[in-house]
Amino acid sequence: MHSESRVGKLLIAHPMFPPQNPFAKTVIYIYQDDSVNGTVGVVLNRPSQTTVAQLAAQNGHSFFDTTKMVQMGGPVNKNSLIMLHTDDWHSSNTAFAGDKLRISSDTFMLEKMSDGSDQPAYWKLFIGTSTWMVGQLQAEIDRPIGNGTWLECKADEAIIFMLNGDTLWNTALEMYSQQTIDHYF
Repeated sequence: MHSESRVGKLLIAHPMFPPQNPFAKTVIYIYQDDSVNGTVGVVLNRPSQTTVAQLAAQNGHSFFDTTKMVQMGGPVNKNSLIMLHTDDWHSSNTAFAGDKLRISSDTFMLEKMSDGSDQPAYWKLFIGTSTWMVGQLQAEIDRPIGNGTWLECKADEAIIFMLNGDTLWNTALEMYSQQTIDHYF
């Protein structure tokens, strides 16, 4: 039984994840993990077709950065907008999300950031979350390899905020391998 909190950890889809599984080649950042509400995180490496600027425009704001993409955080709460960011910034609904990281989820955050002068050093915006009921994630981690199991390692801000797509997944696998080796030697 796993009792240590996974907040601040990365879940990396095992390379043997079935390719048809929607979580194949994903990396998830865990920002909530407790024995009452279960585990919640966001997929870090699935960009949507929508830019943050397009999303801001839908809410009547012009946004300074027209290239940054909204990420598909997961299949749950698909109408929720969540921002994972460094702890140097806050909005009206900001909560702890791991060492030096925070999660914000309110309509005011895009307005606050729109001109580029009031924003966190690093951030990603997500639509939806990935959630597990209490005990569900541990059961998935304990599955035999090849049946959709997860690898778990300490998060790294550079991976979270600087990379995307398969590059992020491949880099996270390398980081997991290095952390595993370091643990034994």
